[in-house]
Amino acid sequence: MRIAIVALNAFPAIEPSRGCGIGGLETFAWNLAQGLAASEADEILFLVRSEHPKVTRVYEKVKVDFIHEPFRAIRQSVSKAVEIGSWKKLPRIKNWDPSLIWKIPTLAIRKLFFPRYSEEKSISLAINRFAPELLLTLGVNQTSAILGEIALALRIPIVLWLQSNADLAPQLFESGPFVDRYGVRSAHAQQCIRLCRNIICQTETQRLLIQHIEPKFPNTLSQPIRTTFIPNPVNTNLFHPGESPLSERRGVLWIGRADRFHKRPLMAIEIAKRCPDIPFILIVNPSDDAIRQEIINMKPPNVTLEDFVPSAEMPERMRKAWIFLSTGSAAYEGFPNVLLEASASGTPIVSLEDFDGFLSRSLGGFSSDGNLDSLVQFIYRLHESPSEWRAMGSSAIEYVRNHHDLSTIVERFRNEAILATVVR
Repeated sequence: MRIAIVALNAFPAIEPSRGCGIGGLETFAWNLAQGLAASEADEILFLVRSEHPKVTRVYEKVKVDFIHEPFRAIRQSVSKAVEIGSWKKLPRIKNWDPSLIWKIPTLAIRKLFFPRYSEEKSISLAINRFAPELLLTLGVNQTSAILGEIALALRIPIVLWLQSNADLAPQLFESGPFVDRYGVRSAHAQQCIRLCRNIICQTETQRLLIQHIEPKFPNTLSQPIRTTFIPNPVNTNLFHPGESPLSERRGVLWIGRADRFHKRPLMAIEIAKRCPDIPFILIVNPSDDAIRQEIINMKPPNVTLEDFVPSAEMPERMRKAWIFLSTGSAAYEGFPNVLLEASASGTPIVSLEDFDGFLSRSLGGFSSDGNLDSLVQFIYRLHESPSEWRAMGSSAIEYVRNHHDLSTIVERFRNEAILATVVR
């Protein structure tokens, strides 16, 4: 079967040498594409964006096509620094950057003398070239809404694989206009639900959320929403415990972006302050410069801060970590891929929140239910009990191999989502 997977920001997951931070959605999408292509039963198109024109090429048996979006980095840089309201108001400088002196005129000249970029048109052309039998889109967002329209026009089925609980935030499905913290508009979210009637949930929590949303969108396309629960996969050939003894593992590892509401690195800093004799390594994607600077100003001596680690080095980082720390919010997370990577590596997880009961089921870590004091106490408890550390690591490895291995999840996707969608 010809399957098109659209993950526009995922090119750094394919070529880590580009030196860009890679999000969980992008990692998830590329792992899935490789898993599907490995058996050669399906022909896979993986659609990404690029600032420079690129020809279609094959990576790991996956056909990768590109939509050309010129000046994207400049536009993103300007939008972070300048707030543009209505035409009646002058733009407001939020964060002064000397490069704005040339970036703003550059964008103005391009707008005057070059054709306007259309993401919808670019995606549609690429999809038509490949002529897929099924579309897969990831997360509730504008791109998924666009793909819903394209699938409807081409009369091909589309599957939406949710990527976070925030995809189903109730405010997105109310009558009034709403924009969430990621810039997703309620109009796009509602369009996704109207057109992408075959939805894969990462967690049972998401399946329950859909049950409350569906009555607001009855009989669209003359079909009810079909939901399938398929857990996230991890490539256990890459992420495994290796042969390193416990004595060679060092530090508490934290990975995420700089924000206040989702990954919450400032809470990791607070935990590190309460464990002054234990080293912490924070790999922070500096998505918010102000929070990044706040982290630098607040971090205690036992914290090492890094901006970026190539994806090829991440399995070794997980194997060398003593504990993985999660301060993510379940209100925004779906199921964090890093938890699977840590568990597959035999690294116990200490988390402020559990995600769909993963830690309680796998016995591979501890959730403090938001209590920083009990989380710190558990870190020291593991420090004093190597036998408990080993038991947690072993339980995590076994659970992930049985329930989240990439080859198993790919087979479930074929049987429970692809075939069921196409036959229907």
